[in-house]
This record gives sequence, structure tokens and C-alpha cells, in this order.
Amino acid sequence: MGHRVIAAIIMTCFCLTAPLCRGEPVASRKVAIRFGTLPVLQALPLFVAQEKGIFARVGVNVELIPFNTAAEKDIALSSGNIDGYFGDLVTPTVLKANGRDVAIVATNYDTRRDRRMFGVLAKPGAKYKSLSDLAGVPVAISSNSVVDFVTETLLVSAGAPVDKIATVEFKNIGLRMQMLLSGQVEAATLPEPLLTAAVAKGALLLADDSGLSTSQTVLVFAGPFLKNHPDAVRDFLKAVNEAQRLINAAPDTVRAVMVEHVRLPDPLRDSYPVPRFPDLHPPDKEAVLNIAGWLRKREVIRPDLTYDQIVNASFIP
Repeated sequence: MGHRVIAAIIMTCFCLTAPLCRGEPVASRKVAIRFGTLPVLQALPLFVAQEKGIFARVGVNVELIPFNTAAEKDIALSSGNIDGYFGDLVTPTVLKANGRDVAIVATNYDTRRDRRMFGVLAKPGAKYKSLSDLAGVPVAISSNSVVDFVTETLLVSAGAPVDKIATVEFKNIGLRMQMLLSGQVEAATLPEPLLTAAVAKGALLLADDSGLSTSQTVLVFAGPFLKNHPDAVRDFLKAVNEAQRLINAAPDTVRAVMVEHVRLPDPLRDSYPVPRFPDLHPPDKEAVLNIAGWLRKREVIRPDLTYDQIVNASFIP
């Protein structure tokens, strides 16, 4: 066999194995990440990373899987139908306590003095002046959730005794808002942007979670996926970080993405401010342990989990 033929065979083999030899994107040669999302404001960087081509540019193949509830996401992750998801501190802690191999890898949004996630509101026309006035008054929430935790934390901080905190169950957020605005419940805890919409319709904001570290949204992955595909997870987080910085630098360029993917009340679609996002960072340790302790006190979980059992922040770029 001539030298030219041998050289041609070697070059052909190289082209078949090198991802960039014929201009193919790196992502086509990498594992696909199936990542669960919710149509909420705090998930905006995920939608921006997809719509603006950031995932593809850093070389990661991501399929965003939409869900309407956290429970649906939990089932999908537990069954292996997705590799990771966006959520709050409560759900991955419950999964971990129940023997599921999952880990929080980063916080992508948290509440500071200049931003809020939840607020406790009184019905339009109510005479309540402060949260302490709600002692013994049922507040509409979703039980054993981050909404429940935030509500209890805010009420206790306002001086309401724990044994005087009353709640009523409304897991459907839209129904909860309707019940509040129609006066069928005295008070309710709502997330943004429904919080802003409810205030515009006459509801009275008594307190919000600005500055409360436990109101965080996090990115979660299944343990086996982290073990088998660490580079893909790092590339994924790199892309999300880039998307968060893009949102902060040029919020007007992502409004269309927000309107398309985030559940916004019609009156707010053109006016609601695009939220600002911090760089990805590890979840606050005190917040994680407070949530775990609260769930244990409620007997939702039994194990006394440590921070390192719940969080693996080693993948943050």
C-alpha cells in the first residue's frame, strides 16, 4: 500500500474522530443534558442561555424540559427522565432525605435588599396594619413548601407566636391569588410577579422576603450524572453564569425571552422589570441547614442531614 494511500486513511480516521474536523459543533459530540424548568422569573437565565445560543457556544447540548409544578419535576428526576432541574431549597432536601442521590450544585438567585421572591398580602380593604395582626388569621399557602417556610419565618420575625400561626391550603398559585383578591381568604403568600399584580389590584403587602437568605433558587443534578459527566455540568453552569451576566448587562435584550417563557400576568408583560441575577455561588449554609431543620421538625424528613450531603458546589466555574 502506497504512502499516499496510508496517509489518506489516517486523515480520514482523524476526521471521523475529531469533532471540529468538518466544522461540527462540539456539543454534537457531548452528552445531552435534560434539565427540568418552571415558567418562573428565577429560571430566566436558563431560557436565555438556550434562546441566545449560549449553551451551544460553550459546547454543551441542553434540552430544557418544561414542568408546571415542583412535584412533577421531582418525579421526573427520581425516575431518571431528566438529569437535573431548577427549584428551591426544599425539594432537593426532601429527595435527599428520602434516599435519592441528588445534589444542589449552585444558587442562581437569592433575595437581597433590592429584590424579593415572596410576600405576605392581606385581601383588598383589610384593616391589618402589620404581619403581627395576622396571628390566628389563616394565611393561604402551599404546606411544607418554601412558601410555608417563608410565611412562618416572616410571621415569627414580626412577633407572632408559632402556635398562633394559622394557614389554609391552596397549592394552586393562581387560585390562591383569586381567593385573596375576591376576599374569600384574609391573607395569602404569593411569589413574584403575582405579588406585584395582586398589589396593583388592591391587595395589601404586609411583608416580603427581601434580605431573607432562605429564599434561594438552585440548580440540582442527579448524583450519577454528576459522577459520569462532570465536564458537561461545568459547561452547563458556565453557560448559565454567562446568561445571568447578559441579563444584568442588557436586560432589554432578553425581555422577549422572559415574556415567552415566564408566566406573567397580561398587564405586566411590557412593564415588569427584568430581574437581576448574581453570579452562581454555593447555597448559603445557614439557609440550607435551617430548611433541613424545619423539615425535620415538621416530620417531613427524618435524617439529620449535613450541608455537604445536600450541596456539591465543586462544579461552579
